[in-house]
Amino acid sequence: MTLRDRLRGVRVGFEAAFAVVSLGLATPLYAAAHAPLQDLPQHIAAVSVLRRLLFGSSLDAVFEVTLSRTQYLLVYALGVPLSALLGAEGALRLLAAASLVAIPYALRFALRRSGGDERLAALSWPLLWNPQFFLGFLNLLIGVPLALVAIGLFADPARRTEPRRQVALGALSLATFYAHLIPFGVLGLGVLTTLAPPSGRLRALGAELRGWLRQVVFLVPSLLAAALWVVRSPANDATVLAGGVGTAAHPEWPSVPSLARELSNTLLDVPGDRDERLLLGWGLAVLAAVALSAKERRPSEAAGSPTRWMPLVGALLFAAAYALRHRTFQALWGPDAPPEATWSEIGFRAAMLAAVGAFVGLAFDRSSDRDLPPGDRPSLAWVPALCAALYVVTPSSYGFVWPIHTRFPLVAALLLPLWMPRRSLGRGAWLLVAALGAASLGFVVDLRARVAQWQASELGDLDEALAHARPGRRLVAILAPQSSAWVPNVPMLHVAAYYQARGGAVATFSFADFPQSPFRYREGPSRPPRLPPRWEWTASLEVADPDRSYYDYVLVRRGVSDSPAAEPTRYRLAFSGRDWLLYERTREVIP
Repeated sequence: MTLRDRLRGVRVGFEAAFAVVSLGLATPLYAAAHAPLQDLPQHIAAVSVLRRLLFGSSLDAVFEVTLSRTQYLLVYALGVPLSALLGAEGALRLLAAASLVAIPYALRFALRRSGGDERLAALSWPLLWNPQFFLGFLNLLIGVPLALVAIGLFADPARRTEPRRQVALGALSLATFYAHLIPFGVLGLGVLTTLAPPSGRLRALGAELRGWLRQVVFLVPSLLAAALWVVRSPANDATVLAGGVGTAAHPEWPSVPSLARELSNTLLDVPGDRDERLLLGWGLAVLAAVALSAKERRPSEAAGSPTRWMPLVGALLFAAAYALRHRTFQALWGPDAPPEATWSEIGFRAAMLAAVGAFVGLAFDRSSDRDLPPGDRPSLAWVPALCAALYVVTPSSYGFVWPIHTRFPLVAALLLPLWMPRRSLGRGAWLLVAALGAASLGFVVDLRARVAQWQASELGDLDEALAHARPGRRLVAILAPQSSAWVPNVPMLHVAAYYQARGGAVATFSFADFPQSPFRYREGPSRPPRLPPRWEWTASLEVADPDRSYYDYVLVRRGVSDSPAAEPTRYRLAFSGRDWLLYERTREVIP
């Protein structure tokens, strides 16, 4: 067998193994009748409502479309046409699976186009079932592979200005913006850090500026879309904020000393010990990749680096950034900035930020290959480094926007292979891929079993209960927001949305009063009574329908306060199951 045949066989084996692991990681989504992602039912209901609003008139009296007021359009632009073939839930489950599979493949593409070792994309496998995914934040996770593909296409300086490449980049950047702002920011960082640095000659500055503009002209459509969103967004409308968390938006900051302790929960957090073992394996794999890259490092690079002072600069800058957060500077940050009790606590927090700054500074040295011409030196290492830094210096929430800072370490970890040097890691990388694949598939087997147990012991007979509710009516769900024993978060928090996906007119709780919704309730008798902030966490029929005249059905989790049973003349029991009860109002009001 010739060397070429061996290499071809290795390549085929790698492609097959990569596909098996990447596709296998999506299978837990299909291990139960409904995927246990907390906000996914709201996306499913939104697709169902949008399809009826755009292609029918059955809900025109209840809702109005507000597409220009929200940034999260990509999921719905894909979900609505797919729902014609697969139904709303089938379409959203397919998009969730596609986001999982696309991330490692998009990372491979970016690594290959930027000169890295594409096998390092296997480092993304253990982190795909992350807390953001379990929360159902599809917009964020669909945007990540789009940003990576765009970064990969932009990595070739010789072809950036070609018309076809600019069109492709423009479409990708627009799609990334309408997915989520954080991946759009990642794309922007990738573009800015891979532009050729200025020569420092004043006479050449004009030509260099024109060259940069020709390369980034593809960003114009997405920047215009961003400007339209800023103008149309109701984020500062107090009445809209009241539907979320209150009438005044203000940043809330995390406790800096707790960040290190909470870091593992921002990357992987599943009941049991499988997540801890997998996260430990991921960390060891990162260290192994660093060791392999150091082994392959060229002698000329190991010598004194002109950028050796960058870690010190980074440390000083981030320590200074913390000083701006300190209570002494509350004129800048407002009276809600958390105080520090002692100077030792101040020093500890500043030291943590200085360490992060040093890590960012290391990215400058990591991102340079000194045997390349200046215009070809990559600097994508800045992207994961800056995302890691944002974990420390951004708030945990701002008004209705939550969570904020916990998204950045996940993005940094997923993009960590971009921080590695531009070269092959040798034969040892094959062992790394095999170990990561085996560990990830072992986690998948455990997760599939947990999802099946969740359906059997907690989701229960929900579908049977909803089958007794006629379409086109109004339903409110009353349940205690209990965390699941089998999967993270509260996957049944938004079960009422499954009724809307089945053809229901109104389902409460709903995101329709929130700024990120692509539609909102019309004012008038057809809209439900307004709910106080966070009603879904303390749901009660008395608050949702004070005079018992709006909702036709009340879905109750068995064991929760069963208020409809106390009014037998107004509600009749339409379904009584092991897990769920469904009451129908005897004096029906059809919308």
